Amino acid sequence: MNENFENAIRERFEQGFKNWNNGYDAWLEWCETLYEPDAHYNVYSERLTLQQYKDMMGQLFQAYDIELGEFHNMIVEGEWGAIRYNVYIIDKRTGERIEQKTMEFVKFKNNPEPIGARVVEGWALSDKPLSAH
Repeated sequence: MNENFENAIRERFEQGFKNWNNGYDAWLEWCETLYEPDAHYNVYSERLTLQQYKDMMGQLFQAYDIELGEFHNMIVEGEWGAIRYNVYIIDKRTGERIEQKTMEFVKFKNNPEPIGARVVEGWALSDKPLSAH
């Protein structure tokens, strides 16, 4: 793999933080450029299609205010990237605030421009899993 591809992966992670904190609609729009159409995401030990992942996130955004917080680490090597960060979550029903520590491991595909680096499959792990009530 080349350095340009690894830099593109880094840029995708950094761009992800900016898009996430703009709400579900912005996140959903960003998904169209981040993920391969046949991508999968593994959340809470369940392997989801891209549509299932979008649906699950829609349910979570309805139940919680979710904001990505501090970005701690990023490792990129070849087609793989790993990030560690905090998420701040407020339960819309109770007002309870949760701080979640999260890690993601992501495999990317290097597409020709203008598509660029896109997610093939990812794995997200958090110390406090959420459910949409």
